[in-house]
Formats: sequence, structure tokens, C-alpha cells
Amino acid sequence: MQSPLTDAQRASLADAIDRLMSVDVPGRGFVADAYAEARRLAGGPLVRQAGDALLARLEARRGAVVLIATGATAQRPGLPDHIGEMDGPPGALALARTLGLAFGALPVLVTDPRQGTMLSGAAASLGLYTFSHADLRLQASRMPHVSAIAVVEMPDDDAAAREQSERLVASLDPVALIAIEKAGRNEKGVFHNSYKDDTSAGKARLEPLFDLCAARGVLTIGIGDGGNELGMGSIRDFILGRFEHMRSCNCPCGGSIVAEQKADVLLVATVSNWGAYGLTAYLAAVAGKPYAAHSPERERQLLRGCATAGYVHVDGFRTSAADGLPEDIHAAFVALLGCMTFWPPLQFGRMGILADMLAK
Repeated sequence: MQSPLTDAQRASLADAIDRLMSVDVPGRGFVADAYAEARRLAGGPLVRQAGDALLARLEARRGAVVLIATGATAQRPGLPDHIGEMDGPPGALALARTLGLAFGALPVLVTDPRQGTMLSGAAASLGLYTFSHADLRLQASRMPHVSAIAVVEMPDDDAAAREQSERLVASLDPVALIAIEKAGRNEKGVFHNSYKDDTSAGKARLEPLFDLCAARGVLTIGIGDGGNELGMGSIRDFILGRFEHMRSCNCPCGGSIVAEQKADVLLVATVSNWGAYGLTAYLAAVAGKPYAAHSPERERQLLRGCATAGYVHVDGFRTSAADGLPEDIHAAFVALLGCMTFWPPLQFGRMGILADMLAK
């Protein structure tokens, strides 16, 4: 596929997206340093490293399976362990829509036990059906795009998760595994949240899937915003050296709260959803299909759909928000990304047609 963007334009676009997705809007104090270290290792913009690696695999095989792991269990008092947070699933679903619409890829979403129904319900807010793997393949073979996802619940038991991972990889032959705000275990094998609490109960064990994919040359991408997510192991030593408070937890394990699992590409963003949206925008722009990117109105529908499906915001409410930021902030972020998909948008602005081109 010939991209409408030159190499220089791709680099410029990727840099702009990276800068936008790594602005510390909520003032958490993590992203600036962690992003800088991830970028140093990558040698350039993170969305370009992830996007170009993914594009190469998608272009080599139509109808390729992309595994997308998400579903951070919230573990809020009074809520069942399987209830997930609002950060992660929206990014996973927006990325799934773009992969199916722009590339005819087969998005298979992997989540925690008992979260499958919630994820399917949230997917409907983007107009996505939930199909079996076989029906996804059938649709890809007969239509120019894919308008559905498949959902797999990964067990919270190591042995069972290992067996299911082997079956998934053998039957689906994925080209990539992307984890979005998916918790990973620390050096003691325990999952933690940002409050340093043990959140292992009900968590999908995804390290076996990552290890198996890595061993078979499947591209692995980790998207995170706090250090405890799959993929953050790539900069684990840096995080522990820079953020002293993350070296010890509040639970009996006595370990850190940083995930050990590494990924081929680590994408650090202010909000994990934003990292996924940034990758989505880059893919759509480079493919010359800006219509396949996320949009502000779809973001509002998606956040509301996730809340309706049962996902919980960090404040404990079933609210259309994510990571402490309200719906309007996320919609504004997506609007800026949508503008960038017409890179460079200034040329269309000078012609007086940019406003008419932007998806609402």
C-alpha cells in the first residue's frame, strides 16, 4: 500500500501525536519521565514505532488476527472483582474498529473472566457486533471491511491461561498482540493498582500469552500510563530508579508495583486510552483513510456505552469519564487527533475546507 504521506510527513505526524498524548493533563507526575525513557529506547516517536511495525504485518496478510488485551479490574469496595475500569476498553474498541474498517483485520479482544459480556455491550456503542472467530473470518473473506470483534476471556489461573494461550495462538495465528491498560505482575508474581494494593483476584493471566507470542515472532505492544501495565517491564529499572514510591507495595508480597512483562514496543501515554487513540490516528492517516479514525462523537458514545455496560470510573461512579477526566476532555483530545489525520491540516485550513472534512 502506498501511503499518501512522505516519510518526513509520517515522522512529523508521529511526533505531533506523541507530544499530544504525553501531555500531563491530570498532573499525575509519571508520564513525562516514563515517556521520555520509552522514546529514548525507541529512538523516535512511539506511535510510529508501533504503527509501522503493525502496518508491515497487516499489509503482508489480509484478514490477519490482531489480539487486543484489555480490562483492568477495578476492585472497588462493594463491587464484584470482575468489574473493569473505564480506561482500557474504550481504547481497545476504538483500535479494533479502525483495524477492521481500514485493513480488514480480525480484532480478537482478550479480557478478564466475566468481563466478556461487558466488553461486547460496550462494543455495540461503536456499532460493532460480537462474532465467533470463524464468523469474523467469513466476514473478512466476503466484505471489504470487518464490522465486528470476537471476545475471549482469559482464565485467572496460570495453568489454564497457559493452555488457552497455546490454543489461541495455534488456532488464530495472530500477527500482533496489543495490551491496553492491562495489569501485569510484579517480580513476586502479584498484581497491584496505583494505590499499591494487591489486585490479583479475578485478573486474567496474560504473561503466558505474551511469552508465547514473543517466542513465535508475533509483534507485542504494551500501552500503559502508570507503570503497572503489561509492557512496562521494558523500562522497569528506570521507573524504579526514578519513582521511589513505586518500589514497595502495601501488600504482604513486599515487592514493587511495576510490571515485569516486556513488549517489543512500549507506548506510554497520559491515559492508556489516549495511547490507543494516538495509534489509531496514525494508522488511519498513514493508510490514507482518515474516516477510519476515532471521532469526538464516537468517543462520547463509547464512554457512555462502557459506563452502561458496567465499567466503573476511578471515582466509583458509573460515569462517562476515564482516569479522572470527564467526557469533554477526552472528546477534545480525540478532536485534535482527528484534525491530525489530515496531515498537515494547515493546507486544508488555508483552503477553507478543513472544518467540513473533520469527523464530528
